[in-house]
Amino acid sequence: MNSASSLNQLPTFSIVILVVTMSSIGFFSVESQDEINREELATKDMPRFATSPGHTVFGEYVGAHWCGPCMSSASPSLTNLKSDNPDDFTFVSFFEGDSSGWPSDGPINRKDHVMAGSSGYPTFAFADVASGTCYKVGASGTNYYDSQFSSGGCMHADSTDFRMELSISLNGAGDTVTTTLDVTYIGSGSVQVFVYGAITEKTGAEAYSNGYKPHHVWRDWLLDSTGTGFEQITLNSNQLETLSWDTPLSKVRASGGSTQWENFWPVIALMDGPHTTWNGVYAAIDLDMGPLVDVGISQFDARNSNGNLGFIQGDIIDLEVQVMNNGAESYDEGGTISVYYLQGADEVQLGSISLNQLGISGTQSYITSFDTSDVSLSPSGASSFRARLSDLTGDRISSNDYMDDVAFHDMPPVASRPSSIGSPSIHRGIDLQFESTALSNDLVDDTSTMTTVFQYSQSDIGDWESSWITSVELVGTGGNSRYVHTISPPINAETGNYDVRIQWTDPSGQTSDWEVANNAFELRNALPTVLGSGDEGFFGVPTVKVDTVERVSIVGLISDAETPLSMITIDSNAPEFISYDSSTFELLVNFQEVALDSQGNPLTQGLFVTVDDGEDVNTGTILFNVVENGQPRWAPIPTQSFEEGSSGSLALTYFLSDSDDEGNSVPPTGLEVSIVSISDENLVRANLNGHMLNVESLDDDSFGMSEITIRASDGIKFSDTVVTYHVNNINDEPRIDISEHEEIIVQVGDRINLDILSLVTDVDDPDEEIWITVTTFVPGAVLYNPISGLVTMSWETAGEELVTITAEDRHGDASAEIITVSVVSELPLHWEDSTGNGDLSASISSVDFGSNPSVMITNIGSHELSDIEVRWSVCNSITGICNDFGVSYNFGPFIVLAADGEGLSTGDYVTLDVSSVDSNGFDRSTLISYKVFATQPSDTEFEEVGDDSKANSGNGISALTIGLSIGVILLLSVVVLLAVVLSRQRSSLVEYSHQEIDLEEPQQSPSSPLQIPPPPPGMGPPLPPEGLPPGWTMEQWNYYGESYLNRRE
Repeated sequence: MNSASSLNQLPTFSIVILVVTMSSIGFFSVESQDEINREELATKDMPRFATSPGHTVFGEYVGAHWCGPCMSSASPSLTNLKSDNPDDFTFVSFFEGDSSGWPSDGPINRKDHVMAGSSGYPTFAFADVASGTCYKVGASGTNYYDSQFSSGGCMHADSTDFRMELSISLNGAGDTVTTTLDVTYIGSGSVQVFVYGAITEKTGAEAYSNGYKPHHVWRDWLLDSTGTGFEQITLNSNQLETLSWDTPLSKVRASGGSTQWENFWPVIALMDGPHTTWNGVYAAIDLDMGPLVDVGISQFDARNSNGNLGFIQGDIIDLEVQVMNNGAESYDEGGTISVYYLQGADEVQLGSISLNQLGISGTQSYITSFDTSDVSLSPSGASSFRARLSDLTGDRISSNDYMDDVAFHDMPPVASRPSSIGSPSIHRGIDLQFESTALSNDLVDDTSTMTTVFQYSQSDIGDWESSWITSVELVGTGGNSRYVHTISPPINAETGNYDVRIQWTDPSGQTSDWEVANNAFELRNALPTVLGSGDEGFFGVPTVKVDTVERVSIVGLISDAETPLSMITIDSNAPEFISYDSSTFELLVNFQEVALDSQGNPLTQGLFVTVDDGEDVNTGTILFNVVENGQPRWAPIPTQSFEEGSSGSLALTYFLSDSDDEGNSVPPTGLEVSIVSISDENLVRANLNGHMLNVESLDDDSFGMSEITIRASDGIKFSDTVVTYHVNNINDEPRIDISEHEEIIVQVGDRINLDILSLVTDVDDPDEEIWITVTTFVPGAVLYNPISGLVTMSWETAGEELVTITAEDRHGDASAEIITVSVVSELPLHWEDSTGNGDLSASISSVDFGSNPSVMITNIGSHELSDIEVRWSVCNSITGICNDFGVSYNFGPFIVLAADGEGLSTGDYVTLDVSSVDSNGFDRSTLISYKVFATQPSDTEFEEVGDDSKANSGNGISALTIGLSIGVILLLSVVVLLAVVLSRQRSSLVEYSHQEIDLEEPQQSPSSPLQIPPPPPGMGPPLPPEGLPPGWTMEQWNYYGESYLNRRE
């Protein structure tokens, strides 16, 4: 029966159900081979327009024979777009045929690549994009892709830099097609491309369900020599590269009245990356796309004929345009090159010339000029010019048919008022700097291209000069560039207020107006100054002998910033003052007495002087160490310094001199030197090694000044001097104090907090300027909150973890410390050992046979324990079975019930295991079991049998009778013992295994007449193949081996 007749026999209701089901399947049809559901997307109408973007456009399409929008919109839209723009558009279709299904497009797998961002069919991707306006899912109308095509199709920005020619040829046998691609890169330099190559059917051999046939249906790839990817080549500018591939003709099918050869349709695209990624697409070609015709303007320049960057009114502008043939063939179809001046919206033609015949890459230039005499210049302005190509034939790229350029207006600069750097009030002899900027007022110049004239004059006089200008420097770059002029007034300059002015000149010779700054700076006379211990350059307190005319140099005692010491005069009304010798810079003084303190030590004495530099007068007091004749003398010692945390040494011999009582000089090496005092003993410590003074900072963080008084003595007379030490501040890295946290123990899963901020200190910077990081090897185990300064730590597995704390200050100095964290699941408890050390001690009342021991455990360690759990068990070493066990929730005393209260028996032993929680919340337990064996009671007594035959005969019992009685008793004992063992085997519930430590060895029972003698040799059961059970003896085996074998069976 055929299918038609079978269908006729179906009930009407079944036929209706079948029709509805098939309709539903058609409406919701999805790709059965694909795990991703693909839905037919709704259609919408779009206006049709398909203007060429001026370059080739490439795309990839995925559709199926059953898809409504595919057959009614997407495929017709692609066919129409190709028909309207055969030279500029091509594509590849991945089509599911009714009979062939989806094509197998490995190893490139382009269908899945295109569908990666899609939810249904049809899907079309311009230029290998995966999203955006060029990634089209769904379709409507028959011009659905025109808008994106006209907008450029998302092709690469350099899409016009390639010329391609494509051809195919059939071999003599008529079974192999050679595809040849010639490609030339016409851009600059070189570029690497991947050649996307596909063999398609120009008209698909299989149609949609409505009979419409798709185009450019994929059939095979054009791959590299490895067959795994596209060809990869490097294109150099204007160098032809040729590629070719051989493909069996049988790869395509005849269709639509076309033979296989006529339907053989290669499509090529140039990409900037491999097929495994999403790439930019440079250009594309198929057999419809003829050689490119493109004549364009390659260069257009508007230049001032005098070489200046801009122009001023009256300059001549040279306008030069260069035209190039960018096409694939020579061009001789004519055209016109025109040059225009753009005046507002109008184009004023300045000249034109006819286009000559141009070979491939051939060029033609045209030059004209423009007189700017009538051009009105404006600040930051420019004049625009245009070059245009017109009357071209077949030109496919119109975007390069015109080009604009501008000539900038060159305007005079506008100066800004100079401003002083630092205080504008200075002493003579002190430098002063002014910085100046200007507005170029055009787009031609900047500060670096302009020059300046900078002058000064006494205020309101107008006598402008520049001789004090000692340096002119251009500093900064770009918009921050400026000129810095340095003024160095001489010491004989007139004091008072001064004006400054500046003028700027650009490269074309245009100058700005003078910009004047009135009262720009004040020149003052510097007062002469008497220096003291806190002043820079102070040489120390000089020492003079009493009743002696002394010559004392004022160098380091008096200073004038602008007046030489030779030009000042010094006077005093004090009787100690004699005169001042300006030629030697020396004072002549004579002190009549030595002033002593209450301890008899010499005091410094002052000489009040008047100092005149010829313009101003100042006063001050010069201090002297006045000593007796013959006393050691100190020369002024310069101020010393070193960095905090460091030290310094000073040889004092150089500064010492000595004389005898008559004033004759004697060597100072015999003087004894000692330290009298240190003004700041919290800052430095000092010691002397002979005449070598050693001073060191007390710590690494303190700085400041300390004066050390040094005494030199010849044994009778002495003198003191003061050495000033400056301890200079240097930046110290932050310090991290983890002394209380070097080792931390934390339980698995517990969370602990640590205040890191309280551990970090910095003597030089505030806390908020310290950057702290806390890290560990386990991600997420350590979390630091920089606001609170707390770090939270938690680990899920036991082990030793390292936590690194790093602190860095704003100067970039840093320090780091490591905290070791022991993460534990539980901590051990130890039983008391033979030396009395341990955490727990066990006391058991009795382990005699038949007893139920009372157990008491004592905490002898340092841990405070809670949540106590003591697990006990009674096991038999002979049977290997644990019969009884229990738990006590305190250390006792508690009873261990053996054999349901019957007590311990032969081979029994008791084990104890303890778990608890210590005061820190850590779980603690014994790692090994406490174990003690049951023993024979030691108080059993038996009457011994003597050798006195008379006694025996006196009892009327013969030796034979006694022997028989003992034999019967022994036999009964064996029976009872076996019964007990078998009974315990039957009642055992669980085999119990421990890691055990033998704390008490079983005691051997004393020999007695009731001991069971061993069976004769050879009477025991046979040993198992593996030998004796672990821990058994042959004696035990002879007694209990048979029971063991029965239990094992």
